Amino acid sequence: MPFFEKIIYLCIRGPVKILVICSEDYSFSDSPLARAVGYIVSAYKTQGIEILGFVPYYNRLLASQNDNVKKQFEVIGGGTERVQKKEYSIIKSKNDENLFVRADDYFGRDGVYGDSGKSSYNDNHLRFAFLTSVALDWCIKSGFQPDYIHCHEWSGVAGALAKGVYKDFFGEIPVFLTIHNIKYDCYCNPNDIPLIGLPPEGFNIDGYEFWGKVSFLKAAILYADKVAFTSISYLFHLLSSDLPGGIRGFLESCKPKLFGIQNGIDYEKWDNWNDTAELTMAKKKSKAEFRKQSGLSSDESMLMYAHIENGFGNSSQVISTIIYDMMKLNLQLALRIHANHPAYSYFAAVSAQHKGKIVLLPPAENEAVLHERMLASDLFFTINLEEPSAVILLKSFAVGALVLTNRRSKRPLIFTIPYGEEVQGNEERANSFVADDDSPDLILNQIRTAEQLFHNSPTLWGRLISNAAKLRITWQDTAEHYLLLLQHG
Repeated sequence: MPFFEKIIYLCIRGPVKILVICSEDYSFSDSPLARAVGYIVSAYKTQGIEILGFVPYYNRLLASQNDNVKKQFEVIGGGTERVQKKEYSIIKSKNDENLFVRADDYFGRDGVYGDSGKSSYNDNHLRFAFLTSVALDWCIKSGFQPDYIHCHEWSGVAGALAKGVYKDFFGEIPVFLTIHNIKYDCYCNPNDIPLIGLPPEGFNIDGYEFWGKVSFLKAAILYADKVAFTSISYLFHLLSSDLPGGIRGFLESCKPKLFGIQNGIDYEKWDNWNDTAELTMAKKKSKAEFRKQSGLSSDESMLMYAHIENGFGNSSQVISTIIYDMMKLNLQLALRIHANHPAYSYFAAVSAQHKGKIVLLPPAENEAVLHERMLASDLFFTINLEEPSAVILLKSFAVGALVLTNRRSKRPLIFTIPYGEEVQGNEERANSFVADDDSPDLILNQIRTAEQLFHNSPTLWGRLISNAAKLRITWQDTAEHYLLLLQHG
């Protein structure tokens, strides 16, 4: 948002207040959802927005904090919310602006959504409807009147509650929903509709009914005023894919209020270089260290880092199909794969045959490990990208690892500029290699193109790295797009 537009907006409206509701504690948790919400909230605050955030008080998670942290928590009030008529306590930390909703029978369990290694809790719909109801109830009690409500995933029921049970206070307040991953849905029995707070008249095929069950996802979209997905490309993909159970048709019917807002990344963690030359030197050093630690040969090969996800897409089939052709090229492969993946033993056998050219890596424990791997790599390979926001590609660009991927929905990802397309000045802007689909022959052709450029055109390769590193989408950019959408739609 331009500076003068921010000033005009604040002068007209005054300080903006946003109620944020999230099923995960973004102050202490390090999950992808918690990190994303935490970054968005922090970016909101830098815009002068007043935030009141509600998250569950997860006894187990907070119990893991040190005594000094735990001593900062105090109960500041409580009450009985309107939907389930259930009592709650509100806890606040002196070092945190969030309010924690305490109800031990709901949030005093070992897991957030389910116990480790087991299925999800069968009452998650009740737990997070309760959380959302408490957030609205406490706003009334405390006198906090938001200009907007921003809910995420499970708290998407806020739209229905604001327009229904709590309409006397929130009926005119716009409700904004962010869906971080559409595959995380919840279905429950229609008998629980009153305990969720959904209007019963909405239980039909055009509403939140889904094959005789209640769909939390449909309900969240149905009653929100605006719905954002974590990238434009993800939204395009959903609207052009055959989604299970016919949910795509429902998305099409709601299309006017669906938007894509690209998640950003934290460049303080991912970009520590003043220019491309400094980045190139850092990559050279990192590659040498990575090879030494992983057992890869120290030579002039191009290093490609690839992700294989468990139970998603066909990355393993594509790589297994072309891997012997890849081994004929002057490249090395660092393959991130779970040890329990069905194809692990196959890749381990191939690795034994090509010592010094292939290394199998476990999933990165944290972002620091991912940073080390990508900084060492020349090319980052990922197809059928599982991460909806595609921020992993932004991270790849930030450390000068060019991306090799495939198109989504017959188009490239929104911020990838494919090398080799007949676009005027493309070589001056290209930052990636993009196949038209995920067929092995097309993917292999892109790998060959990248490998030839790396070895035969170092100046051009350096230009592509520079193009990639210049691309910056920050969390501040994300928050500003949210604010523009809230204001203007």
